[in-house]
Amino acid sequence: MPPLPDEPPTVDDGRARRLILTPASKIRMRPVRWLWDTTPPAAAPTSHGRLPLNSLGIAAGGPGLGKSQFACWMTARVTTGTLPGELMGKPRGVIYAATEDSWSYTIAPRLVAAGADMERVFRVDVVDDEELHARLTLPKDISLMGKAAEEYSVALLVADPLLSMIDSSINDYRAAEVRSALEPLVAAADRHAFTILGLAHFTKAGGADPLSRVAGSGAFGQLIRSLIAFARQEDEDGNEEFVMSLEKNNLGRLGLPSFQYAIQPAVVETDEGPSYVSRFVLGPESTTSVREVMRSEGIPGDQGALGEGVTWLRDFLTDMGGSERMQEIKKCAKAAGLSDSTIDRAKRKLGVKSRQQGFGRDKGAHWYLPEAWTEEPVSA
Repeated sequence: MPPLPDEPPTVDDGRARRLILTPASKIRMRPVRWLWDTTPPAAAPTSHGRLPLNSLGIAAGGPGLGKSQFACWMTARVTTGTLPGELMGKPRGVIYAATEDSWSYTIAPRLVAAGADMERVFRVDVVDDEELHARLTLPKDISLMGKAAEEYSVALLVADPLLSMIDSSINDYRAAEVRSALEPLVAAADRHAFTILGLAHFTKAGGADPLSRVAGSGAFGQLIRSLIAFARQEDEDGNEEFVMSLEKNNLGRLGLPSFQYAIQPAVVETDEGPSYVSRFVLGPESTTSVREVMRSEGIPGDQGALGEGVTWLRDFLTDMGGSERMQEIKKCAKAAGLSDSTIDRAKRKLGVKSRQQGFGRDKGAHWYLPEAWTEEPVSA
């Protein structure tokens, strides 16, 4: 006799293990909702979603780029209901699980500097009668984590760094083993309605693809729905500039604008005196992506985009007699497949000089090869 319509058919070979077949017509369809959504007013709704609700996202970059400060920034906005997205105007709790920084000296002061509601941020400790120095461990503590998230109305779990929470018995160089620890966590996030922001480091290998540079990226595979990458570059004047890009977005659009950001010093008053920390400040949109910055840095053993830009700019200016308008240079460079940021770096590498020339609409910067540079004539 065939199974009743409301009963999924099963395949049983007499052992404890069996297969359950669910008709696609019984699957409940749901729209993607976003924890962080930067869609401008004139754009299509949710077209600029960056971090999906109830999923796993990764924030990754090299050392000193402000990943942890970004996590504090995100935590502050979730706990105060000020993060653009599904929870705007709905303050929720955050579990902040960190293994590398001190709560007293670093994390708590950073959260205060970021403007977090400290009553809604929770440090997580593990009590185990059989283990004196127990710590949060995946996948062992996933069930407890899910129950705690529901009890305290938690919308975000910050894991800093994510891979440090994998059980020590799991070889984090084996992708299959790491996935076996993370898959139940992703399932718990969907079941208990919280989002995971895992922090990760870039490795030196992997070239200019941000995802391939994430430590443990082979294990993440399709588990992560979003990758937010961080990089640092120099602007045309040699000033340090930080850039943040969405480099993977499984449930939404890729190619969203990058953002500039700053890491600013902050002073937080404590009962024992001032604490000097830093905070993440989101800046305007940027035309440069993290991928472009990584390309321009070059790949070991290869000329890279910077070398290509240096060769192109030197040859172009030589053909122009040593000098040309910056606007024309960048126009031609773009036609050759070179970004503005790559050409700006090539300019600094070659020691190209610049000065304003012309009047009115014709006024603009001209670039000169060093050998073609002459001091401006002094007006009589």
